Amino acid sequence: MLRCKQTLAKQLLPLLLLSLALPACRDNNAQQPGVASPTYPTQLQITPDYSGENAYVHCSRLCAIGPRPTGSVGYEQQLAYLSEQLSRCGWQVMRRPFSLSNGARMVNLHASFGADDTGTRPIIVTCHIDTKLGISDNFVGADDGASAAAAMLELARILAASPDKAKKIELIFFDGEESFARNMSESDGLYGSRYDVMRRGMELPLYQVNLDMVGGRNKTIAVPMLDTGDEMMLLYEDIISELKLSPRRWTGHPGGYLDDHLPYEQAGVQTLNLICDFTKGGWWHTERDNMERICPKSLQETGLVVQALLNRLLERL
Repeated sequence: MLRCKQTLAKQLLPLLLLSLALPACRDNNAQQPGVASPTYPTQLQITPDYSGENAYVHCSRLCAIGPRPTGSVGYEQQLAYLSEQLSRCGWQVMRRPFSLSNGARMVNLHASFGADDTGTRPIIVTCHIDTKLGISDNFVGADDGASAAAAMLELARILAASPDKAKKIELIFFDGEESFARNMSESDGLYGSRYDVMRRGMELPLYQVNLDMVGGRNKTIAVPMLDTGDEMMLLYEDIISELKLSPRRWTGHPGGYLDDHLPYEQAGVQTLNLICDFTKGGWWHTERDNMERICPKSLQETGLVVQALLNRLLERL
């Protein structure tokens, strides 16, 4: 996934205060003596603002399905859950199946608001929802897959309250980000995003915000600077500063990543890939990527950043 150059306040203040009020999540999963275990939510709540706790519940429900690799029963159950939640918020949901030369069949899930046409929206928010095959029967991909999808479901609920905004945004849940081989390569992986760019031809969006592994406790988001234009990088840095988030936890990576932003970036779309530094901690593509890793406060911060990004991008249209 690694490739190897070397910046609203009023609108988001209530969300920022809520983020500060959420319990912090420690890197160490072991409970410290004399410290009460944090209580995490189990039910969705109706709130006027983006809720990291709601995103946590969605993430938990997706992980409860179990492994969700391409073509599996779990993947189909995941599509059903995502479709149901999006439809409840008024989004029009469409499955886009496609096949690979090796015979594998995949399905991207698209959601648009308002009109039921399939025209290109100027902004897309994306993530992948397939889990890596071959890890173990207990691998649920809580951060690597479920966390971004969960954040997008909660984002969909909030956007639905602002139809004029929502109509300019398309949500896409990609299949086939993970490679068939153990390690991703230029030719193995990113199947869903590559297919979407190909099928659109010249009808591409102006902007893409891609989410990947955005719910981990004490995560470090490292935007790949090699794959990010100066304008989008400056926008990202400006928002992190405005929201007073840690520039150490929300930073940039000097190289690039093989991730679902790349096919769009190569096609001329202005992209921003919010992805955690998955090289630290030894949890990535292991059974440790479970709900123990996920934190409502982390998902709350992600919601703050994505909403601010979308507001700024919508102002430019």
